[in-house]
Amino acid sequence: MHQRKAEMARHSDAFIALPGGYGTLEELLEVITWAQLGIHHKPVGLLNVDGYYNSLLTFIDKAVEEGFINTSARRIIVLAPTAEELMEKLEDYVPYHDRVASKLNWDIAAEIGHLGY
Repeated sequence: MHQRKAEMARHSDAFIALPGGYGTLEELLEVITWAQLGIHHKPVGLLNVDGYYNSLLTFIDKAVEEGFINTSARRIIVLAPTAEELMEKLEDYVPYHDRVASKLNWDIAAEIGHLGY
């Protein structure tokens, strides 16, 4: 599964999470982590239909408040309630968060065993 996700991620321009369950959350948090580690600089969008992700965002904000997530890493997530607004925000996205590790990329990550491929 890691290999499939890593290959899809390598060829993508952005990541968008629609309302979903455990699998969606796992994939969402993985691509956020990859951005935080500097493996990619692609936008990670949440389509927050009817406030679906509000509780998750409250949890993330609490983790920032408690110091578990860097304030700049909170900016990895691009949020909008409609597809049109989300697309506009993703097109305007500029990565400006601090990495928590030295710069990695897909090739280096593969060599050292990250991403499972």
